[in-house]
Parts: sequence; C-alpha cells; structure tokens
Amino acid sequence: MEPPTLSLIVPLHNERANLPELVRRCACALDATGQPWEMILVDDGSEDGSWEYLQRVQISEPQLIALRHAEKRGKTAAYHTGFSAARGEYLFTIDADLQENPEAVAPMLRILQSGGADMVVGWRRRRRDPFLKVWASRVFNLGLRLLFGLPLHDANCGFKGMRRKVVQSLIPWLERDYHRYLPLIAYRLGYQVAELEVQHRPRVYGGSRYGWERYGRAVADLWTLWRRLPKMRR
Repeated sequence: MEPPTLSLIVPLHNERANLPELVRRCACALDATGQPWEMILVDDGSEDGSWEYLQRVQISEPQLIALRHAEKRGKTAAYHTGFSAARGEYLFTIDADLQENPEAVAPMLRILQSGGADMVVGWRRRRRDPFLKVWASRVFNLGLRLLFGLPLHDANCGFKGMRRKVVQSLIPWLERDYHRYLPLIAYRLGYQVAELEVQHRPRVYGGSRYGWERYGRAVADLWTLWRRLPKMRR
C-alpha cells in the first residue's frame, strides 16, 4: 500500500452511535483530496462498544487504524497517541461528534500545500451549541487574542490541519490539557497559523461531557503556559 500523505487523527470517548457515519464521511472527504491517506481513531477508554466496533470495521478498511487507551486519559493523551502513530506529511484532527464538516479537509490541505500557513484551524463562525458554551468560547478566544496576539477567532476548535514539522514540535507539549492551546503554542514557536471557516452542526447523538470545571482547568493551564511561553523556541 502506498504510504499516506494525509493522516486524520480522531480522538473519541463513548461515540459508538456516531462512528459509522463519522468513518464514512471522513473517508469520503479524504478520498476527495486525491491523496493517499490514513485515518487513526484513538479510543480513549470507551465503555459503550466503540472499541469493539472499531476492531470490526478496520478489518474491511485497511486505511483505518484503531488505537485504544485501556482507561480514559483525556484528549491531550489521545492526540499524543495519534500523532506518534501518524505517518502522513500533513496531519489533521477532528472531533468524533460529527459537528464539524470533514469536507473542509481539502481546502485546509490547499492552504498548507500553497505555503499559506503551517497550521490551519477551523472557525465555527455559526456555532450550533448552547448559548453559554458559545459565550464562554468567545471570551476564551478574545483573551488569547488580547494576551498573546493569536490571530484566530476559534483556537479551541478540534478541526485542524498542520504540517508534519509542526506536529513534531508540538508533541513535547502534549501534557495536562494543552490540546486546546496547540494553535497558541505553534504560533509562539514561530509557525504561521491561519483559520478557515467550517460548517458546524448541532450534535445528533450523545451530549457534551464538558462542565464548568473544564474552564477552571483551562485557566490553570493557561497560567502555566504564560510562565513557560517566553522561554519557548522552535
């Protein structure tokens, strides 16, 4: 099999109901690029049959790679597992809830290949989430723009594309809950970051597992980054 040019990493936890449509739509989006690809699904300790489904489907889908954490370790750890296994020159991440349209992989790839950016982050301009969640996200992103000059509207969107060299620089930073700060870290390391508007849909199956304690952890993580960022070098 031809080595993949593209790697799509999908972290997931208890998303069994979404997986068939997720795999189908992501495979179609990757096929549309015309590039050889692989899809790496990292099951972060699911208990709803997600892992059993992935084991079955990867038998008939040679481009699909299923990896598993025996217990829930969090999204940052799932990224670490997926990034470490990926072989592509261009890596993408997307959440398993099917709220972002994976068809944006192709325009993200064009930006990366043209040299327009080293990382492209999805912008959910018309976000289909509860008001309080949207409001909190906007405050979070405004803070990143004001404090760090990060030129993004939606830095915590899970749909991203990046060059391999960016991923290699980010892997040592995959600790705590730093997954939401990967665009900020890349930007402070000197990489060019850009954004692309992506279609956002209401969640069909399941529900958000994030509560207000998430924002407390985000503030604590931002404080540790604030102290470390001046020392960062590419």
